This record gives sequence, structure tokens and C-alpha cells, in this order.
Amino acid sequence: MEDVEFFAGFVTAVELLHSDKRIVVSPRRYETIGRARLTFAYGLIATLYVFGVPLSVLAQIYQRTCCAARDGATSPA
Repeated sequence: MEDVEFFAGFVTAVELLHSDKRIVVSPRRYETIGRARLTFAYGLIATLYVFGVPLSVLAQIYQRTCCAARDGATSPA
């Protein structure tokens, strides 16, 4: 949830800088879970965080939605 706090700070930022550098990430989780499901889950979790839902509840939602493969098997934590 650090990213939510970080972007919330932009509201009070005096100046926003842009970098032309690329960020390289692994697409494995998106390929395993599915793009739409994972994007929706991340958005839901961030929204619930903003509304003050406890982190323990958000962690449970994350485990159920973002760590389970399409066939329903969960990955080890």
C-alpha cells in the first residue's frame, strides 16, 4: 500500500518530475492469474485501503485473488 500513500502525496507536491527510463517487470503473475482479474483485484485492494479497511483484511483479499492460479490452486506463501 506504499504506492497508494506515495501517489496520495502528489496532491501536495509542488513539482512532478518525469523520467524517460523504462521499468522492466516480470509478467508471470499477470499471465498466471489473468490481466483483467489481477488489475481489478489491485484496484479493489487500493480502493478499500483508501477507505480504511484493515491491512489484515486486505492481505486476505490479496491472497485469495492475486496468489491463486486459474485452476484454483494457491501458491505457497
